[in-house]
Amino acid sequence: MRVAILSAPGTVEMATWDKPLAGAGELVVQVEATSICGSDVSAYRGVHPRIFPPSVLGHECAGVVAEVGDGVPGDLIGTRVCVEPNICCGTCRYCVAGLPNICPDYRVLGESTELPGGLAEYVVVPANQIYELPSSLSPEEGALVQPLAISYEGAVERARVRENERVMILGAGPVGLGAMLLSRLQGAEVLVLDLVDYRLEKARELGAEKAMRADDPALDSVVLDWTDGYGVDAAIEAVGGAQSDTVATAQRLTAPRGRIVVLGSFKQKTLPFAVADLKNREQSLIGSQGHPRTFTPVIDLIAHGSLRPHQLVSHTVGLDDLPDAFRMLDERSDGVMKVVVKQA
Repeated sequence: MRVAILSAPGTVEMATWDKPLAGAGELVVQVEATSICGSDVSAYRGVHPRIFPPSVLGHECAGVVAEVGDGVPGDLIGTRVCVEPNICCGTCRYCVAGLPNICPDYRVLGESTELPGGLAEYVVVPANQIYELPSSLSPEEGALVQPLAISYEGAVERARVRENERVMILGAGPVGLGAMLLSRLQGAEVLVLDLVDYRLEKARELGAEKAMRADDPALDSVVLDWTDGYGVDAAIEAVGGAQSDTVATAQRLTAPRGRIVVLGSFKQKTLPFAVADLKNREQSLIGSQGHPRTFTPVIDLIAHGSLRPHQLVSHTVGLDDLPDAFRMLDERSDGVMKVVVKQA
């Protein structure tokens, strides 16, 4: 089979591997579509804290079950599915409680050559980590279930966004825009911040009540005017990376008793933070990791037409186009938002 390998920072190469076999409790998915995640781009840049070359990237994928291993029902063959890529122990207190996202042995497809991801023609997946897709969903839509499930966890489960609230989302990438769409579905009004102008334009196109540059000198006054001087009810940080300003901005502009959700993944482990203000204003600082139990509601929302993943896709490419696609994502050129790799 053909497989794309991150062989060094900034270098994606095509290779040929033997088609993988399903072990006991596993199945093989013939990949039809994979969307490229911000973490894949971080690995490409050589700054991801866990992913190092050589790796077969791609954890946001969908396709058709091509083979099953021992103990897996044979009637799954031919079923179109999307993949839940987080591999956990299944036995610790968190896994037993339905929270595999905080399992101490948490691993992710696409973070090594030993656990290869979906930027290949086939991928091996534990049989209990697939979700059947309704016939109305395309493979490309299936590939975006995973990032939208992260947005759902952050906006709906952790931030608990409610009707008539004012919500600020920092970061207008696909996960941030997903959080914006879901917050609006909850009945909230949303302000989106970013430093990339075309992403702010996309946020406006998708319905954000306000969208502005995070470095605008008028930011604080605009937010306070919008919220009658209180600050937002909830702020969702969806930038992460190698920077230290966004969480502080979220805290500063969140109202007393408001919720601050850290959805982005940071390169560094510590950030400067006004903890005394957090305490005095009784704000809640909430982490959001992964997507426990959120695939099903996202699939339902897509099937019902409430979420339209194609709105986030700016480019569709083939496996052979991956080197150019990663360069485009790295440089944020050509208005790139979400890139989907179509493999079948």
